[in-house]
Amino acid sequence: MIFVWGRKAVYTHAGYVADFCPVCRAARAFSVQRIGMAWHVYYLTISKGELAGYQRTCCDCGMALPMEVGHYTQLSAEQLPLVQLEQTTNPHLSIRHADALAAAARLREAPLLLDESERRRQLDAALRLQADALDEFEATTRLDREVWWTIGGAFAFCALVLAALRQQAPENMDTGFIIAFFLSLGAVAWQLSQMGERFLQRGLLPKLARSLAPLQPSAAELDEAFERMREQGRKLAKRVDSARVQQAIAALRN
Repeated sequence: MIFVWGRKAVYTHAGYVADFCPVCRAARAFSVQRIGMAWHVYYLTISKGELAGYQRTCCDCGMALPMEVGHYTQLSAEQLPLVQLEQTTNPHLSIRHADALAAAARLREAPLLLDESERRRQLDAALRLQADALDEFEATTRLDREVWWTIGGAFAFCALVLAALRQQAPENMDTGFIIAFFLSLGAVAWQLSQMGERFLQRGLLPKLARSLAPLQPSAAELDEAFERMREQGRKLAKRVDSARVQQAIAALRN
């Protein structure tokens, strides 16, 4: 029997704040999650764990970002209207993010009139944000719903096979269980191998498209940006190319 245990990150809701979202390129409401490191058995925990930090997740686009708790006066227990939430939790937002807000305003007004250096800077910043998200995803163990469904189905399948063999062919129980176990293990392994692609399709590419759509990047600009990422050794450049980004941007507009 394989015994799975160790420590894992546990995320619990802690409140709401207002802050700047680099994907939406605007002030947004964020939900705040407390991150605790707790012991698990088969990825199941019974406590919030020891405090390891906090993260904030945009309530509009879903981008999760690191959080410096010292930037906020307090957490709001409920998601207030944005102006009220900003006044309550982060009254210095417009000052702290003045440069980013100004750049976002220039981008909205005339994206194609930005000079080459600013377009390159904004393009690189959007790619770097998602490259960091991909690195964090691959460094942590957070099983998605398909994996959990498959694990549950694997247990049910093995139990059904054992019950059937016990009634119909008890002499073959050992062999039958071994076959059922390895079939189930293969199904779980397949779903685990597809987690990265599902993260790209459901999480990373839609956010990247949303942050790049206002910039209206050309294929040549994207190719050059990905080449710069390859030179930096970023994994994102190996998993995504300019064609996939343009497809995601087109899907966002439809």
